[in-house]
Amino acid sequence: MTVYRTSTAFLSALVFLSLLAVPLVAQETASDGAELVIFDATTPLDSIRLQDVELTRGDDGALAIKNGTKDNWPGIHFEGKWDLSQYDALVLDVRSTSENEITLFCRMDCAVSNPTTLDGVVTRSATLKPGEKKRWRVEFYGNLNPEVRAKLFAMRGKPGGIKTDEYSNDAKIAFDKGTLTAIRPFENQNGRGDSWVLERIAAIPIEPERLEKEAYLQWSPDQFFPMIDEFGQFKHADWPGKTHSLEELRDQIAREDAELAANQPTEFDEYGGWEKGPQLQATGAFRVEKLDGAWYLVDPNGRLFWSHGVDCVNFNTATTPVTDREFYFDPAIPTSLDSNSEFRRFLYKSSNSVNNYYVGRGEFLTYNLSAANLYKKFGENWRDAATDQARRRLRSWGLNTIGNWSDVDVCARAKTPYTATVSSGGPSIEGSKGYWGKFVDPFAPEFERAIRKSLEAVKARTADDPYCVGYFVDNEISWGEKGSLARAALLSPEKQPAKKAYVAWLREKYGDVARFNNAWGTKAESWDAILAAPFETPNGDAPDADSDAFYAVICEKYFEQIAAAVHEIAPKKLYLGCRFAWTNDLARAAAQKYCDVVSYNFYRRSIGDFKPVDGVDKPVMIGEFHFGALDRGLFHTGLVPCEDQEARAKSYEEYVKSALGNPWIVGAHWFEYQDEAVTGRFDGENYQIGLIDVCDRPYEETIAAVRRVGYRLYQIRRETAERR
Repeated sequence: MTVYRTSTAFLSALVFLSLLAVPLVAQETASDGAELVIFDATTPLDSIRLQDVELTRGDDGALAIKNGTKDNWPGIHFEGKWDLSQYDALVLDVRSTSENEITLFCRMDCAVSNPTTLDGVVTRSATLKPGEKKRWRVEFYGNLNPEVRAKLFAMRGKPGGIKTDEYSNDAKIAFDKGTLTAIRPFENQNGRGDSWVLERIAAIPIEPERLEKEAYLQWSPDQFFPMIDEFGQFKHADWPGKTHSLEELRDQIAREDAELAANQPTEFDEYGGWEKGPQLQATGAFRVEKLDGAWYLVDPNGRLFWSHGVDCVNFNTATTPVTDREFYFDPAIPTSLDSNSEFRRFLYKSSNSVNNYYVGRGEFLTYNLSAANLYKKFGENWRDAATDQARRRLRSWGLNTIGNWSDVDVCARAKTPYTATVSSGGPSIEGSKGYWGKFVDPFAPEFERAIRKSLEAVKARTADDPYCVGYFVDNEISWGEKGSLARAALLSPEKQPAKKAYVAWLREKYGDVARFNNAWGTKAESWDAILAAPFETPNGDAPDADSDAFYAVICEKYFEQIAAAVHEIAPKKLYLGCRFAWTNDLARAAAQKYCDVVSYNFYRRSIGDFKPVDGVDKPVMIGEFHFGALDRGLFHTGLVPCEDQEARAKSYEEYVKSALGNPWIVGAHWFEYQDEAVTGRFDGENYQIGLIDVCDRPYEETIAAVRRVGYRLYQIRRETAERR
């Protein structure tokens, strides 16, 4: 048994020198389709660099790693030259010997990586429970000709399984697994001195059949482009259900009509409520009621209702930017307003883009593949035909709700319960930030006026419509951490209403500014001085407590005003909340106080263990969830990946059953009706998350799962209630 140690100072010099040194391992690759072993019990340790760790090699050849407590990233570095262009991933056999749960990271560098900016670097992570042993699969970015990859932008997923960051932006340097130079397993410093064991590292080859099938990944740009066919599908691959011709597209109509007619739920009333269940008070509108320990919606007929729905029932989901990407598309797709194509009608000008290439570039052209394919399928009356088809589909599939972001005309004509959506408005808290934008300022007079204006705009078509369940107001807004909005208010300009309110709150609490300074550890000259310029909130017991307390005031102000407006302008409708995505218990508690139903967008495998914040018992609706796979011609799985369509269908069924088994949850809505465009939407999302594909063809595996659970909604809810 041999023990190796390093000091932090020595390591700093060693790591720097290692960047300049000739790699210690000769270039390695394999040509026989076998695993390529990078480290095992027989590997000499002269290829390893240590970073603030104590290394012990056991008699079995495994490496026992004990973290130091000085460096930010204690770990070990394997350096060499590996051509892994024909490999899928690394696998690391690891085992935790710590008393705490640990998170390991594996960083991979290539010949063009920049170790300073971390461009061209890939890092993956895995969590191990105490004593857990795991074969950890560390995915590379995909196998794609770098020249082709350099021409692909505004897409979160790319051919070969490549994913960009969450903002759909590419790294300045593309990671190249064909020139791998370093493999660095490490842990972030936590001061505990965690320990773990590394037994083996190997590269897993791509199966030969797949290499042949995906030969296009190594094509030159001239061969690869155009990559999108006339229907908006990826040209260079085939899969079950792909549409190959106009005849195939149109032949779907009669087959699906017969299939829909032959499959209908038997326990739904006209709204999709439980026709055979208990008869409750009928009010002519949707309401909520708790029965036998579980929350339900109650439909206008007085029947128990559980909202099994789908978002974005519209005809523009697969709309994609074409400006600067004209060469991506088959010539049959028009990419210029000068085109003579009859499909030019589906080209639109847009300036709506978030977090990707098109931000700040002014107007650009987009093409609506959804509508274009429906026009090809149904002809000039495509909108009427597609609206009627959507209505029949939802009923036959066992879905009883049209969810958020759906077409207004579809909601009005489908005779299916739906949720309406409006947005608040007015000025933002300037010091705040978030993915979709800054947080609104509920202290601004414009806020209340804006929400009332938004509600008045939809009142005529929704307030007295019995099929309208209620209103979502806002979506995935930026709640941040506890205290964050209060801190953001102080960072805002003098005229910020939320800042004025917070300073007044502090002044009422402390009275004299000197008392405030003493509590906060600050040196403010006066209350006016705090107002006059951006004021940084320090860390400390008093600042943290005050930030949390006023954060709660902001949250309550937001929900209270919206609830009052909804209940005044549309008293028959439910206030369904703001569709939390990123939140905390203070914001959740405020929502529970004022919302009729609290809504969350939860992208998870299961929702069965969800509980509200203690204090107020309110029902919950899941506004979004989904699963996706890479076996149907798209390049990104969405937020919760599955291996294939069968696994996706199973995940759907398990998720909805977990929601039905939760006594607080009164509905779950899948995001979304149709796949996004292969080449990405306004923010680069190009997820395989539809119930139908870009050619309006249902995914049979998923629809079968939707029916299995949808046809038995109320039986499943009752059975789980009996087991509680």
